[in-house]
Amino acid sequence: MTVYPTADDFAQLLLSRPFSETVQEHVFQGLPFVFRQTPRTLDVLKRHLVSELGLSPSDILVVGSARTGFSLNPDNFPRQFSDTSDIDVVIVDEDLFDKIWTTLLIWNYPRRLLKAGRIDGDWIYQRRKDIYWGWFQPDQIRFEGLSFPDALQPIRDLSTRWFNAFRGLSQYSEHAELTHREVSGRLYRTWNHAHLYHEEGLRSLRSILQTRSGA
Repeated sequence: MTVYPTADDFAQLLLSRPFSETVQEHVFQGLPFVFRQTPRTLDVLKRHLVSELGLSPSDILVVGSARTGFSLNPDNFPRQFSDTSDIDVVIVDEDLFDKIWTTLLIWNYPRRLLKAGRIDGDWIYQRRKDIYWGWFQPDQIRFEGLSFPDALQPIRDLSTRWFNAFRGLSQYSEHAELTHREVSGRLYRTWNHAHLYHEEGLRSLRSILQTRSGA
């Protein structure tokens, strides 16, 4: 049975336990708060994404306020999960991540010694940031104005699949949590990348809480 600590309890955990343990036990494990009364909906979510994106159920995880019942964003803590809150999904798949990465290299290598225009240059900079941090949001990648767009077709195809997969959750009318909320996903290369990202979020949150308390 999943235990959902209050925001105050969670704040105390941040001050007393390693970030890695808190992420694993309270962010990456257990039945998400949003599905606490309808646990079968989590199975529907996973089956749909498995079918649409070729994943394994173990590659999919609900995080954020939909998991804990309150926001872990340092700017919004401890805002409670509500009827208007989104559902954030972590997807870990090395092959999908590397497909994007490899396509970027195929697109960029032949022109890396040329002076990139502003649009290409800004786009390259953002994709390098994505790779550095170890995650992409495929449906948020834009392609307008880029040179040699045909070379980027594999990323465009994945972006479309990703968008359609998440929007397709609206078809499950008997599962209101999927039809009445925005559901979005981030693609991480490995679980270690996902862990490190969420640990850093908790590190930032603890720093703010310490400042507030004068600790």
